[in-house]
Amino acid sequence: MKLKDLSDQLGISLESLQNFIYDFNIDLGFCIDEEFNITEEFKQFTLKNIDFLKKYAEDHSKEKTLADIAKTINVKEEDVLNFFVSNGIPAEAAKNIKTNLSSYLIHLYIGGEYPFIEEAFPETDNYANKRLVGYTDLYFHLNDMLDPFINKDQSTIWGISKPAGIILYGPPGSGKIFWARKIAQMIGYDFVHVYKDYLAGNLKTNKNSFTHFLNSKMQHPKTLLFIDSLDELLSKNGEQNFFAQNIELINTILRHTQKNIHQELLIVGSAEILNLFNDEVLAPGRFDMQIPIFPPNSDERAQLIIHHLTENLVEDSPLLKILKKHSALSKAFWEPIAAEMKLFSNTMIIDFTQSLKKRLYALHRKDETKNIELSDKVLTASFNEAKAKLTADYLKRCTIFLIEAKQNVGQDFPHRILELEADLESYQTKKTPINKIGFKQENQAQQNTAENTNENDPLDLMV
Repeated sequence: MKLKDLSDQLGISLESLQNFIYDFNIDLGFCIDEEFNITEEFKQFTLKNIDFLKKYAEDHSKEKTLADIAKTINVKEEDVLNFFVSNGIPAEAAKNIKTNLSSYLIHLYIGGEYPFIEEAFPETDNYANKRLVGYTDLYFHLNDMLDPFINKDQSTIWGISKPAGIILYGPPGSGKIFWARKIAQMIGYDFVHVYKDYLAGNLKTNKNSFTHFLNSKMQHPKTLLFIDSLDELLSKNGEQNFFAQNIELINTILRHTQKNIHQELLIVGSAEILNLFNDEVLAPGRFDMQIPIFPPNSDERAQLIIHHLTENLVEDSPLLKILKKHSALSKAFWEPIAAEMKLFSNTMIIDFTQSLKKRLYALHRKDETKNIELSDKVLTASFNEAKAKLTADYLKRCTIFLIEAKQNVGQDFPHRILELEADLESYQTKKTPINKIGFKQENQAQQNTAENTNENDPLDLMV
């Protein structure tokens, strides 16, 4: 049984079930198996708690005032107001806010507890083998967007065609290759990675060789062709960086995306900035699906640290012993430092864990019997080494990404937009209140933010 089948059985929308899993931070492994079927454990939980799920679904489906939220979660209206104020909304404006954010999610943020959910789905203690660390909301968003591949009835019943091409966009190191592989897994396609160096080689040798390559892949059903840094190849300024033969290569890619609707070759490209593409590239029938790949949020950063520290370790690993001794296999241990890793990409988190491993290994080599401490000094040194990639240019790219994500999918990812804005604010010298996605209000701060970030010309941010 798929999640959609369960939602039909319960009489609760699929979107509400998906958001329930995300809002309450339930490990996806508790809910869905490797074949994308719901687990018996999750099915029984929903049947037992259907009354609560219906209340959650009703709340999720409507806009709410402060009074509505306070009444739903049985708290003082002042407590709800303080939540919005603490997230950068001026008090007077917050009093008149209407939001699509779940009242129950806000309750969790201000200290609300739901023991029956925590008991049913306890925090995992094995981050090393998790199939997906966080990003439940992005997973479900992708699942919805890819439904024409998964559900054959989409074409015949709804007339919805498969996307011709997909662009995954996000800041450097955000995990676009990982998600391209995940897409291939979700739709049952073989993953083929085409590197930028391969394309450059084609330009210098035989302009038709890439055409031959694509034609050969067309003979193998269900292939996902991932092209790295597609924005550099198909950008508005592409002619400045490539030879005349590049025109043939571009036309080859666009022709294949146009005819791919009825074929089983899916072309997926990565990009950092959508606005750099020629308009014809993102037109219907070409790369007509754009998926944002967000930097990890604070909770995901803590989980990813444990995942990258413990992945592939043997049971008698000295590193594992050090981590166990300091209770560093618990997410709570890493939450303080994860909170300081604002806007860290997945790559930066890997850099942090690699640096930490090397420092602990160096201490271990000096004296294997030494009682090695996971000290603040060691953690800070590793943190500062990883933070070196958090340059002004990287922050500008994150700002551009935030603008484009708000324009394209702001209502789909209100929580991520909220945290991303707050993280960006923390790096600004002058902190100006920023309007949050999901809240209906107009104020001068929003206009100032657009002016400060050159919203109409994101290329200026990269100078």
